[in-house]
Amino acid sequence: MKRKVRKTEVTRFLDAWFRVRQFIQAANFNRFQGAGLSATQFMTLNLLPSGDEGISIGELARRMNLKPATVAKTVDSLETRNLITRLRTASDKRIVFVKSTETGVKLQNTANGHFQAQIEELFRAMLPEERDGLILGLESLTRAAGSDRLVASGELNPGADAAPLAKRSSRRSQPR
Repeated sequence: MKRKVRKTEVTRFLDAWFRVRQFIQAANFNRFQGAGLSATQFMTLNLLPSGDEGISIGELARRMNLKPATVAKTVDSLETRNLITRLRTASDKRIVFVKSTETGVKLQNTANGHFQAQIEELFRAMLPEERDGLILGLESLTRAAGSDRLVASGELNPGADAAPLAKRSSRRSQPR
């Protein structure tokens, strides 16, 4: 059901949305720069599942919308820094899984903790009714966007700080 929306509401929403995006991008930039990582390294590390299970390089590439060779180079650099480790399956040595090392998990937790503290500080500065309105609005927005479907299909990882599979603007404008 389409609802009538005033152009000024859309403009106000987009202005606020882009300011929030800029804040989050700057916070993420500080997180990976502070850890001495590139944006791709940071995103890769944050996409790795917690626990003992790993994820294949092919699946990482799919989630990051990058070529497996690009992700393999990033994995090489993270492995050199002892932030991740590679696991090969006994049944097929060509299939490589990666998972965070203890050092990688500590870095993830520290970076995520700092970011969460920043967000919590901003949230506390809001009035209770503003917080309730923000939560309600964001939940409504995610429902309208169909994020439940994206999470169920594996296209969106709610625990990661990486972009979903939507095409991002980049230097590469030609489809793969």
